[in-house]
Amino acid sequence: MRLLPAGWTRPALLPLLLSFLLLSGCDPSESPEDAPFRDSVPDSRVEVTDDAGRSWTLEVPPGRIVSLVPSATNILRALGQGDRIVGRTDYDDDPELAHLPSVGGGLHPSQEVLLSLEPDLVIRFEGESDRATGERLDRHGIPHLAVRPDTVGDIRRIVRLLAQATGTEEAGEALLRDMDLELRAVADAVDGLDRPRTVFVLGGDPPWVVGSDTFLHELLELAGAENIFAGEGPLYSPVAVEEILRRDPELVLATRSARIPGILERLPVRRVPDQVQAPGLEVSASARALAEAIHGTEVTRAPAPQGGVRP
Repeated sequence: MRLLPAGWTRPALLPLLLSFLLLSGCDPSESPEDAPFRDSVPDSRVEVTDDAGRSWTLEVPPGRIVSLVPSATNILRALGQGDRIVGRTDYDDDPELAHLPSVGGGLHPSQEVLLSLEPDLVIRFEGESDRATGERLDRHGIPHLAVRPDTVGDIRRIVRLLAQATGTEEAGEALLRDMDLELRAVADAVDGLDRPRTVFVLGGDPPWVVGSDTFLHELLELAGAENIFAGEGPLYSPVAVEEILRRDPELVLATRSARIPGILERLPVRRVPDQVQAPGLEVSASARALAEAIHGTEVTRAPAPQGGVRP
């Protein structure tokens, strides 16, 4: 597979390393009659734009993928592309991935290991916290696609981007339909219930809390809670315990492994699975877990879509 920044006139000659999430869109050369058959057409060429604003033209499907983003890894597997993944991070803890070599962390991964895997596509995080990886890959002539899954809308876009990059658009749309059906079922289940004033504590001392413009804030609202830090500051930020107490929350949510200051334990604290913090297809299960913790009642899954079953 060749992956080229738009406007380049020479092919990428070195092996490709980093892979994460690609932007959605349609191949302008594809006619409407051809669209239903994209999943079965090998060696198609598509142009995509990543979250760093860079456009790339690539041949699909890619043979070897390294994903530096665990949620992207899970999306690729759900798209049926698990056999193309040749590397993982230390945070990909699914036993089915244990046989793959690890590049270390998703940020500042081991360049030596990445290069040794000779991937055709690499997916990486977009953000100021790791500009060096992208710059280093550019120096080696290695294409890399940057993604930033902050909100539920970002997650939807990333699913479509990865589906487009692997030639599995129909599978991607099916995954999104199922995810939206589940989210709608959760919203319907809590409709009309009280909305307790809630703080989601990620851990730390001072504790980090969930702010606006995040998928966790969106899930809290969908699950029937009022986030007392809505509209405040950055996506996630540390705040003084005194500030949390001043806002008088009725409920504290935290993951099972999160350590929170002892004084907050005096408030009603309910624990949710660690996976709730994953910004990927898991958001539908996360919304259900949050709703059950907030309201103390079971939320059933939505029925499977007519004519199909969930994976």
